[in-house]
Amino acid sequence: MRHEVLKERDSFDMVDVAAVWPTSAQVAPLPIPEIEPAAERAPVYGAPAAPDVPVAVGGLIVAAYVSLIATFAVATVASRESIFMIVVAGFFLFMFFAVPRLFFKYEADHGVRQSFSRFMSEGMQTFTGHSAGGAALVQMLIVPVFLTLGVVAMGIAAALIF
Repeated sequence: MRHEVLKERDSFDMVDVAAVWPTSAQVAPLPIPEIEPAAERAPVYGAPAAPDVPVAVGGLIVAAYVSLIATFAVATVASRESIFMIVVAGFFLFMFFAVPRLFFKYEADHGVRQSFSRFMSEGMQTFTGHSAGGAALVQMLIVPVFLTLGVVAMGIAAALIF
C-alpha cells in the first residue's frame, strides 16, 4: 500500500519545490477596476407565486390549520403541560403563514386574481399537468383536514379512556 511506502524515506525522492516551480506561475495580481455608481434601475419584483390560486383558497388553508391547532387545544385541555405545545405550535403556524404573506406583499401586481368559482370550474396548471379545481383544492386541504380529524379521534379516545 502507498502509505506503507511513504513511511520509508528511501522509497521516494525529496524534491525542492522552489527549484522546479515554473516562474510563469508568479503572475502579478490584476488591477482593481474603478467602481462606478450604479445607474438607476427599475425595481425588481419576483414572479407571481400563485397566480391561478384565488385568495379564498388561501383562507381555506389558513382556516384548516387554525382548526387543527384549536382541536389540539381542545383535545389536550386537561393537561397543563400541553399549553406549552399549543403556544409553540401556534407560533410555528403564525410563521408558516407570515412568510408567504411577505412574499405576496412584495411580488409585482399582475392584476386581479381569479375568483373561487372560476378556479373551481377551470382548475389550475401544475408541474405534472392540469388539475381540476376540486382535485387541486383536495390536494391543498387533505393534510390539515385529515390531521384535524385524527386529533378529534385521539381526543375522543382520550376522553373515553381517561
